[in-house]
Formats: sequence, structure tokens, C-alpha cells
Amino acid sequence: MASAQAQAQAQAQSQIAPHAAQPALPHKAARPSVVSAAKASAMPAGRVARAAVVPETLNVVANGRGSTRQLQAATRTMIANYVPGTSPLKILGQLPGVVFTSADPMGAYEWSARIYSRGFSENQLGFTLDGIPLGEQGYNTYNGLSSTRAVLTENLHDASISQGAGSVDVASTSGLGAAISFHTLDPSDKAGGLVEQTFGSNSAFRTFARVDSGVLNATGTKFSASFADSTIDKWKGYGANKYQQVNFKLVQPIGTRSSLTAYFNWANRQEVDNQDLSLNYIHTLGTRVDNYYPNYKAAYLAAQGTYTHGENLTNDPKDVSYYESSGMRKDYFGYLTFRSDITSRLSVQASVYGDYDPGLSTFTSPYGSSPNGAPLQLQGYSLDVQRVGFLTSAKYHIAHNHLSAGIWYENNQFRNDLHLYQDPLLGQGLPPDPTTWLNPRDSFDHAYGYVFNTNTFQTYFQDTYDITSNLHVNAGFKSMLVTTHDGITGNDPSYTGYDTLPSGTKTAYSPFLPQVSANWRFTHNDELFFDFARNMRAFNQFGLSGGASASAWSVGDPAVFQQSMKLKPEESNVYEIGYRHDDRYLSALLTGYRVNFQNRQQVVSSGPIIQLVGALNNVGGVTTDGVEASLTLHPFVNNRFLQGLSWYNSVSWNRSTFDNNFTDSNGLQRIKGKQVPNYPSFMWKSSLVYRYGNASANLDATYMSRRYLSYMNDAWAPSNFIMNLGARYRFGGYGILQHITLEFNVYNLLNKSYIATVGEQGNPISGDYQSMLIGAPRQFFGTVRAEF
Repeated sequence: MASAQAQAQAQAQSQIAPHAAQPALPHKAARPSVVSAAKASAMPAGRVARAAVVPETLNVVANGRGSTRQLQAATRTMIANYVPGTSPLKILGQLPGVVFTSADPMGAYEWSARIYSRGFSENQLGFTLDGIPLGEQGYNTYNGLSSTRAVLTENLHDASISQGAGSVDVASTSGLGAAISFHTLDPSDKAGGLVEQTFGSNSAFRTFARVDSGVLNATGTKFSASFADSTIDKWKGYGANKYQQVNFKLVQPIGTRSSLTAYFNWANRQEVDNQDLSLNYIHTLGTRVDNYYPNYKAAYLAAQGTYTHGENLTNDPKDVSYYESSGMRKDYFGYLTFRSDITSRLSVQASVYGDYDPGLSTFTSPYGSSPNGAPLQLQGYSLDVQRVGFLTSAKYHIAHNHLSAGIWYENNQFRNDLHLYQDPLLGQGLPPDPTTWLNPRDSFDHAYGYVFNTNTFQTYFQDTYDITSNLHVNAGFKSMLVTTHDGITGNDPSYTGYDTLPSGTKTAYSPFLPQVSANWRFTHNDELFFDFARNMRAFNQFGLSGGASASAWSVGDPAVFQQSMKLKPEESNVYEIGYRHDDRYLSALLTGYRVNFQNRQQVVSSGPIIQLVGALNNVGGVTTDGVEASLTLHPFVNNRFLQGLSWYNSVSWNRSTFDNNFTDSNGLQRIKGKQVPNYPSFMWKSSLVYRYGNASANLDATYMSRRYLSYMNDAWAPSNFIMNLGARYRFGGYGILQHITLEFNVYNLLNKSYIATVGEQGNPISGDYQSMLIGAPRQFFGTVRAEF
């Protein structure tokens, strides 16, 4: 929206040096290194002069200097160290306190992709793209769009995260903790473009092309258009994941003080899923066990109780005997933003946006049969999101005050349906390919259907006051009103077990969610910061197939539903205090934090994964204490051969424990004092980068301690240590091609076998559960890139 978010963006971007210094990336698409007048007006006096203190050629992480909260950004240099097409969330996973997990090397496989910050999961964080809300980032998102499907990585200027709490102007109804902001590149002033081809393990083949129009006329009109097409086979089992995506951005200056920006994104994704595993399955069948696809006969026999791959040796043979599962998504997303500096003191901004995301997930279940007598049935879960909204804000500078205020409104309609399709008898054909879009009219049953309509209204006001040129205090608040009503569009009692499915209205409302923060620069290179924020999260929306979703509507029993509808929204109080140091030789950060989390709504999962029983419970409070520290060294800035050497390290410790026991249908569950599942208590991350002339190389490492699977902490994924390697060299030009670059990357350099994702199907109270995914083994990728 406006002031604080723009300020944070400006602070992160102010440390980014001219793009021409980065040989692996197209210099034509870069933004200027200096802070624009519009952004500068959002920054208190004395801050603009500190822009570009440390050149990005030495830093892979922008340290958020001048911010009143912990704010770090993955710079263009850091993005360049990853394989093209890597999820921006995975890139942020290298920062302290942030956990990103995925079963594929690039983090693009969305079923397995999970991000956490200080114990909060992706559905408890806030996400925006150029200030436009992206909603929650869970796989089955009901109110937004995955960042991977919203922008191509090559078109990112930077990705920033405020690990503690986002500012009050962040347009999000889920931000109990961190706020993550993605900022896209503006079109270049000079006509040209970029072509890129990536090859790699598992028949990886990705093509990217970008065209910049350059300035077209005297008014300054310019645009860019990009296209990417990617295919990569699963590293185990059978099937390929395919992605196509288009980005278009147009900037139209209006006079010298205003501009109009238009952005459009289209994406099409087809993913064949991996088999979810339990510890028992891993120990019994190994890490490469997967769905049967395309062996329909083996799946057919397993559904009849005849197992051919040793499934009978496990503790639940049928639940590891699925034929296929898949996910398909199509996305249409765009915004129009007007900005104007009305006077030297007053500026305004207004945006309108729209988002349409039809989706289908399929699952061939051995727990249901088809009308023709086949012991399997194909289940199709449709998930359609339609959002429209607007944001408007104003900021005003007077004396020592930097005032800003804004309004955000959104209407979201989400449809959630389950249709059942007939599978063929053995020998009479095969089921459709897993990535086939199914027509609901071809189903033999509409098991259930929901439609949710949600109206969101959020306002904020804040002031950054410059007590002195070196001491700044920010104070503000936001008000949030989110109302959701559902309707039932289908129900088969023989499937759901209920004659009618309950429906109702839930409202999350808070008129006053305050935030106070401060920054004190007590020497030229040293500063302290403090931040307090109170946040609230709106209620999840999902029907019976919610599974691991903490939704009041994901139950069919009317009595349980009425109890769920009485739940209060989740809230958190976030405190952090920290220290920063920046000079030519090092950048350092030390932060301590505490989070008091109230009304935590948690799903306790049980049953087979195709028929998840997700009981929603208010498990009371959670207390989180933690410490994060990072250090980037560039000790040889005056040495001709070693000045391009930098070494980044971070460590983080977190203890998130439940404050209360809770009671469910099985009685008292004694989880008080237990660690929150899925998040490690200790992490160490390191990145060694060296650049000399046209060559560069990087070596990254991450250590993660054990992550608990169960609430009772009696089952866990072991610790892991993963290393990645990258190298690139920029040659000269040839004909119209310029800056031809060759790049080589190795993922999981040491070829470790490890559990990547934990809890994708939810978490049990105690013991083992089929809710883990194995990380990919060592993978190799090569890229050739050229500008024109």
C-alpha cells in the first residue's frame, strides 16, 4: 500500500548497486541504484544519504539498514546464484529464521513447498507483489496466488522479508508473523532482451525469453514481455512437471510527477505428485517408493489386497498403494497502479487488481470403488479462486512527521468441490493421464460442494517521527474486518455421511491492531532497532477436503461445526529488538524476539490421506522465544584478486512451545511444553561467494536440526545438512548477442538422503503419520544466457 511498505522497499533497494556490475544478469532490465524521488519522500531525512552504502557485488543479502524492524532482502546477486526458475521462497530460505522445504531441487513443486519464519507457517505470513496482496501461500490456497505463479524469477528485482512482523500497511489478513514482499523489475529504458536455456537432471528443459521495448515516445512509454516454458521429470517414480508462464509490464509516465503501471501474469502448471510417506514406509520400503502410475495393474491388484512391491510389510499397506495424484492450476492475475507526487509533501497511490485461479487436484483412491465394479475411483478436487480489489493510500510529510494512511478492500469467491469419476476395469483401458483436466459433467457423483464469499476491509494509519536525524520512531495501527459466508452446492449423503452439510457466517474483526517501532543510529555504522506489533488472522475457508487446513467448515457434524464457529480468530503479540552494523568489511545483525500466540487453531490429522479426518482445535497459546544472528564478511575490498570474496553466515535458535493442554474427542491431550511441529529449533546457513572479472562461483550450505512430526514430539524428521554449488562465466558478444553467459549448478552436492517436507498432510497427536516427502538427490543443471 503506502508509506511504511514503500519505506521498507526503498531501504532494501537502496543497498542494491547498479545492475551492470552483475555479469550473470541482464543489465538492461535493472532499476537505478539510487532511491527515486517518490521513494525518497517516504524516507525520513538523513536516510536517503545512506543509500548504496555497501555495493551488492559484495553482498548477497541486503541488511535493511535504517529500518525500524528486522528487514532483509535477497538481492539480484543472491537470486543469480540459483538455477533459473527457482522459487523466490526458496531463495528467501537462506535468510536467518526462515525455513523453506521442497521435494524438488528448485522449490517449484508446490505440493511439497513450505515456508516458515520464526515458527509461523506460510498460511500465517503476509505476502505481496508490488504491494498487491497474494493471500496465503499454502498449496490449496483459497484467497490468493502462489508467488511462483505470480512472477517469473528473472523478473524479480528483489524479495524482502520482515521476519518479525510486517508494517501496518501490508495488505494481508494472515500476517501473524513475517511479511514477505516481492518487487518486479521495471521495463528497461533501452530496447533489448534476454534469452536463456536451462538443461539438467531428470530431463530438465527450461526456456526463458524477455523483450524490453525501451522508451517508445516522448511521454516515456515502455514495456517488457516475458515467456517461460519448463519441463522436468520427477526424480523418482514416473511423470513430468510442466510449467508455462507469461509476464507483461507497462510503465506510462504522466508528466513529471505521476505514472501508471500495468502488470499481467498468466501461468499454467501441471504437476504429477510424489507419494506422501511415513517413517514406517521409509524404513520398510526405502526413500524411492512412489505412486504406481503408470502401472495400473499393480494399483488395481493392491486395491484388491494383492501387493506386489512389499507394501504388505508396512503398518498400513493400502495407504501406500495409490495409483496417481496430481495438481493443475491456471492463473490470470493483473493490476493497475497510479502514483502521483501531488506536491513535494503529498503523494498518493491507488491500485486495482483482479485474480482468477481455477485449479484441479486428482487422486485415484483404493478406498472407494467405481459403479462398474472397479476397486478404484478417481477423485477430482476443484479449487477456484476469483478475487477483485483495490488499494489506495496517501502519505504526507510535515516538519519531522511522515504520515501515511490507506484503505484496502477485496471480494473473494472461492469454490471447493469434489467429483468422483469411474476408473476402468482391468484390461478395459486406462484412467486418464494425471494431468488431464476433468469435466465435472463426466463424473458419476458430486460428493460435495461449497462456495465461500469473503469481503475484506482494512484501514491503517501511521507516523514516522524523526526525533533527531539519527533517532526515528514509527507508530501506527490497522483495523481489519473480514466476513465469510458459505453455501452448499452439493452433497451426497452416501459419501459424506450427513443428510445436510452445515453452513454459516464467520467474522474476524479488530478495530485496533497497534504497532510501535524505533531505530537509533548511534554511530555511522551501528544502529539499534525495536518493534512491537499486535496482529490478527482471519479464518480459513475450506470444505470437507480441508484435511490439513484449519477451517471451521471442514467438518460435517453439525454439533462440531457449531463449536468450530465459536472459535476466536488467532492473534499474536510480536516483540523484537536488534542490532545492525554495516561497513566496508562486514555487515552484522543480531536479533532477539518473543511471540505470544493466542487462540492457535490446529488441525489434528488421522485416517488415510485420501480420507483425512482433520479435527479443528483451539490448542490455546504458544510462546516463542528466539535469537538470530548473521554476519557477511568482505575482508579484502582493497585486494585486486580477493575483493570479490564474501562469506555470509547465519545462525538461529527458536523455541516454540504450547502453553496449554487441550481436550478433544479422545480426551485430554497433554501437549503443554511440547515443541510446535514442523519447525527446527536450530539452523546454520552459509554462503561463500567469489567474483573475479567475468567469473563467479558460490557454495551454499544449510544445517537444520530435527523437526517434530507429532504434537507429543515422539516422532520426528532427523536433522539434515545440504550443500549447493554454482559457477558462471560471462563471455563477450557474438553478432547481436551480448554478454553470453554459461552457468553450472549442483543441488545437494553431497548427495544426502533426507526428509525435506514435514506435515504437508497435517500432524498427528502422537506417533508416526504419512505426512513427509523426501528431498531430491544430487542434481545437475546448466544454463546458457545471452542479451540482445
